[in-house]
Amino acid sequence: MLRVSDIMEKEIINIKNGKRMGFITDINLDINEGKVMSFTVSGDGGRSLFSRGDEGQVIFFNDILKIGCDTIIVNIGSELNIDDFNI
Repeated sequence: MLRVSDIMEKEIINIKNGKRMGFITDINLDINEGKVMSFTVSGDGGRSLFSRGDEGQVIFFNDILKIGCDTIIVNIGSELNIDDFNI
């Protein structure tokens, strides 16, 4: 069984572009179904479950590919283009 405190310590990585997204700051639960609906991730390193404000990116549970020992791998957004770099 995975506890909320265990999930809060895992860093979120987006497989589409390989970027670190940060840590989970909020969890949206469906109490009637007993399911996790989405997470809010803060890129500033904040780890407080009771954070205030609308900052952060929402990741839906369906976007999670793998929950590992130290990270959660997600698949969101578009792939990174070479044009995104100033080379």
